[in-house]
Amino acid sequence: MSKCSLYQKVSVVLFSFFCLGACVPSPLRIHQTPVSYQFPTSKPLPPHISIAVVDKGTHLLFTGIESEGKTFSFFWDTGSELSFYESTSTEEEKEFQLNGLKFSLKNKKGILPESFPGLLGLDFFQGTCIFWFGEELKRFPEDSPFCDHPDAYLSTDLKILNTKKKGDYYYVQFEYPKDYISFGMVDTGSSLTMIPPGFNDRILGEKKVFFPGNRILPAKLQETSSELYLIAKSGIREEYKQVQFLSGISLENFLLPGDKDKEEVWSIGLNVLRTRPLFWDFSRNRIGIVRTKN
Repeated sequence: MSKCSLYQKVSVVLFSFFCLGACVPSPLRIHQTPVSYQFPTSKPLPPHISIAVVDKGTHLLFTGIESEGKTFSFFWDTGSELSFYESTSTEEEKEFQLNGLKFSLKNKKGILPESFPGLLGLDFFQGTCIFWFGEELKRFPEDSPFCDHPDAYLSTDLKILNTKKKGDYYYVQFEYPKDYISFGMVDTGSSLTMIPPGFNDRILGEKKVFFPGNRILPAKLQETSSELYLIAKSGIREEYKQVQFLSGISLENFLLPGDKDKEEVWSIGLNVLRTRPLFWDFSRNRIGIVRTKN
């Protein structure tokens, strides 16, 4: 019998703090591999904090987080607007440190799998921009020249995507299947992408997806038959091949409060995001990728 050691998270974490997922036999086969990238050496980088990133295949961990003489690895989830840690203690809040950066997190119980002592979401990055490439993430303050003109450091290979923000969440424009253009939430906390199915997509199986209220819905695990594109402001389309994704469900199933734009019911998950160096300016609502050959 397979064990559900980690949820295939496909949702946001709201103020009610729920995680959704599919229990999948391990390991999940994923074509995409983490990117290998070297910074240009001609220009020194402005002051920043470096964060070590461990790619577990289904999820990302930030390592080197310290508190009270102990070191922790936290789950990185841009599908959550709030950061927190989990402890059985009665304390309501604790101070942590990461490479000289001090921050406090609230204690929330019963949300994460036991293997995760905490989660870092969107609020951890407010007032910053980041550049993530493989095993390292660099975090710059919003007034840094790196945030203002990232192309001066990353070259013209950096392409800013068509991006929009709704509420606390960030979306990028994609095309899949052919001629269907929409927006998907950028979600590092989801190992797979959620997009509409195309013609002749390969069906890899069916997964059970758990929704709030103990509801269980089936979802197809598929692989794209043609290219998935992320669309840049310049009109350039960045190509992704053989992308595994979940279909038959979308964020519209989550019964989120308020009006919802039907374009915003999809998500771009880790299996796509990990294959390109990622620039993200949270203050200016800019998300970009460094173009590479796939």
